[in-house]
This record gives sequence, C-alpha cells and structure tokens, in this order.
Amino acid sequence: MTLNLSDIQNLKNEICADWVNDLTLNIIEIMENGAKFNWRAEGGILRVVNDAEKIVSGQATMAIADTASFMTICALNQKLSNCTTIDMHTNFMRPLFEGNIDVTVTAIAMGRKTVTTRSEFAMSGSSKLAATATGVFMYLA
Repeated sequence: MTLNLSDIQNLKNEICADWVNDLTLNIIEIMENGAKFNWRAEGGILRVVNDAEKIVSGQATMAIADTASFMTICALNQKLSNCTTIDMHTNFMRPLFEGNIDVTVTAIAMGRKTVTTRSEFAMSGSSKLAATATGVFMYLA
C-alpha cells in the first residue's frame, strides 16, 4: 500500500487531538528522506508584541515539530507508525509571524525501534531559519 499526501493528512486528522488539528498543518510533499509542510499561523497561537506585531508562540511551534515529524515517519514507512516522542529539543533563532510558514522535516536516523527527525521552520518566501527542532520517537509496536 502506498500512502499519498491525502492519506497522510487524513492520518493526522484521525489520530491527533482536535487542538493539534486546529493548527492548520498541511503536508505538501513527500521526499526520499523527509517531507515538506505548510503551516498557516493564525488565531489563538499568536502573541501581540510591540503594540501590534503578532508572533507565533513557542509552544505551537513545538507542537508542529512533533506533529509534522509523526506525519513524516508515517509517510516514509508508508503506514500508520504508532510512536511516542521520547525527546524534543528546540532552538528559536528569530520570531515566526502570523501567516504562512514553511516546515521541512528530515529523518536523520531511522532505526528499528527509534527515529530521529530534524524540523526546520522559516516564513514562506524566506531562506532564513526561524527555528529548528530535533526529535526522537520510539515505535510503540
């Protein structure tokens, strides 16, 4: 069975909590060792700073790294891969703002029992990284 973009998106919608699905994360490409996503940052995940500028909360960024990694693992394994996060390390280099954010997840090590991923975040149209996250996931079955 081959999972396509729609199948992976549906897995997220079926498996993840409602508040995670409200984060509007969409898979747009499956690559040989990862996947690319579009994330529309809006609404309740934004904080107002400098009187009007809206930036994305770090907690939402970490949730997207975790969710996009899960989706990437399923895409690369071509099946639902029940797993749990056992470590997540996030670096914030500059703010993410309201709007479209490009997320790229790369599986940097895929073992029999664990997978390590690296997620990279940049505002759409920008080559400057705003955040990265490295996650380790353990298969449950």
